[in-house]
Amino acid sequence: MDSTARRTSAAPTIPADDSATSSAIDDLLDGLEVEPEESWNAFLGLESLDAELRRSIVAELVAAPASEGVTRLLHLLGASRDEAIRRAARAALGTDDRPVVQRPPRAAATPAVIDRKPPRLTRSLTAAVDGEGVGTVALAGVHRGRTRVAAFLCDVRGGVRDVLGDSWDGEDAEVDLLGRFPELGARSCVADVHALATGLLAGGLLLSARETPPTVGEWLEAILGRGFHAAALPAARPEWSGPALDPATLAERSWRVLEACPDWVDRSTLTFELAEEITVRERRAAADPLRDAGAYRFLFERRLLHRLELYRRMLLWMALFWDAAGEADLALTAGVLSSQLGDPQYAVPSHPFTVALSTRSLHEAQRLLGSAARGLRRP
Repeated sequence: MDSTARRTSAAPTIPADDSATSSAIDDLLDGLEVEPEESWNAFLGLESLDAELRRSIVAELVAAPASEGVTRLLHLLGASRDEAIRRAARAALGTDDRPVVQRPPRAAATPAVIDRKPPRLTRSLTAAVDGEGVGTVALAGVHRGRTRVAAFLCDVRGGVRDVLGDSWDGEDAEVDLLGRFPELGARSCVADVHALATGLLAGGLLLSARETPPTVGEWLEAILGRGFHAAALPAARPEWSGPALDPATLAERSWRVLEACPDWVDRSTLTFELAEEITVRERRAAADPLRDAGAYRFLFERRLLHRLELYRRMLLWMALFWDAAGEADLALTAGVLSSQLGDPQYAVPSHPFTVALSTRSLHEAQRLLGSAARGLRRP
């Protein structure tokens, strides 16, 4: 596969002409191989297609060679509203017995005695966000002799996007959320810090507002009760907004944050082009922020500047995540970085986080292109 194919977008644009469909599917697979984080956009694109065409494309995905992007997309398709798609995706992943997407069953209307006891939250699991700001919050609760579990797909830009839920008779307080939603095991998680889980969900509802899918609200009500509603995110610690870290320390710790979030890498076409240019010009040397300052500035102005708000929100999620996990240094660093990225004076290519992100992204692009022979590490 050449470098142009590697940078193909993963978002599906499937033509009506059958002769072009196969080529478009190949482009989708190539794009997912290079940019696995585009699986969400690919999922949304597939969900918008005609059912027959969508099913034929999923059949091609199931038969395709495994890659991180394809696996991510199949996990998302396992929550499709199309039952045939759900079954095909789960069969391919070997998770046929996963719970199905369904509306939480409601008790039959009856004039009998009203049970005013609210649902009880028993378990929670909060996952770290990926490189595109997508994270998951899973909950388990019991009410009226039933156990309900649900995993909510959250996006730091769009709020709560979707839900996968299941319920059964009996009150199982020790339900295994990872067993029910095994894909969560691929990311770092914080278990049973209910305030973190419900706080992030409340903040997500504030973002998605009227765009929140109805099933999301139904599952939240079933597990958390009717009183749960949209609200601001949990309060940030005061030290996150102050000058808690000097520039040198912040630069060092920015790398630690990125090392703790290995898929926070910019895989845009521009990044690959600049990485290739640096490699040719510098005879296979790794990108360097001092020597290649012009390329860094160009990447910042044309790409990263327009994504600073995304990274600000991702860092805030992770600051709250690490604070709940007891990772004080990472929480402080992510909190300070999030606060600074919200201030226009820090929207510069020389900011420690921007430098670290640019370096790491360019190094990863050089590695994927197979074009750099040395130095592909943190400077």
